[in-house]
Amino acid sequence: MERLNKFLARAGVASRRKCDQLIAEGRVTVNGIVVTNPATRVSENDLVLVDNVPVRPVERHVYVELHKPRGYLTTLKDPYGRKTIVELLQDIPYRVFPVGRLDRDSEGLLLLTNDGFLTYVFTHPRFGVEKRYLVHVQGEVQAEDLERLKAGIPRGEEFYRIVSGRVLEKRGETSLVEVVLTEGKKHEVRILFDALGFPVIRLIRVGMGPLTLDPELPPGKWRYLRKDEEERLRAYLAERGQT
Repeated sequence: MERLNKFLARAGVASRRKCDQLIAEGRVTVNGIVVTNPATRVSENDLVLVDNVPVRPVERHVYVELHKPRGYLTTLKDPYGRKTIVELLQDIPYRVFPVGRLDRDSEGLLLLTNDGFLTYVFTHPRFGVEKRYLVHVQGEVQAEDLERLKAGIPRGEEFYRIVSGRVLEKRGETSLVEVVLTEGKKHEVRILFDALGFPVIRLIRVGMGPLTLDPELPPGKWRYLRKDEEERLRAYLAERGQT
């Protein structure tokens, strides 16, 4: 027996957070009864429907690394007809969804999976999964600027900050900076550097948890994670007591 929201996520319906929303909206039934409590216990012997479609746990979890290029939305469908990552994933025979997102103008490592539990751990702030970015900005970033970003920048009701950062290179009036974050708020990196007067020219995610962007994977291409990478993922979750 397991919680309904975890059951749905494990079946690849959506991320754990999205499954909570589906349940709250009354779109999930268990043995013919609408259930709105995500903690309801179910088993594989129960008949679980989402929007009247039967749900069964997937037999195999798959993990895909996509080198996302600029100009693509991290979504599976866009009502305005803009380019989405789905156009880059035509050959994947599994239903997978992105782990978090990258802005349309951002690029780099994007993990996709049908493992809803892993998505939950990687996207929920309380687990503190580190995301590493290379940021090319206009202006000469100094060490004290990065200390300000570590202290945090308030914007409205939100508070933005980096965990760590270092200046890698300065080229004329531009700087290349590496930063690490754990929350992943919308446009977080851009908001942080804009607040200090350093407009972002290029933003590349190069790491998520134990994974790093494959330097041999061209932009727009994808591959399945290797066995050793999957093992690192499981070990990473085990360190957080989430296996």
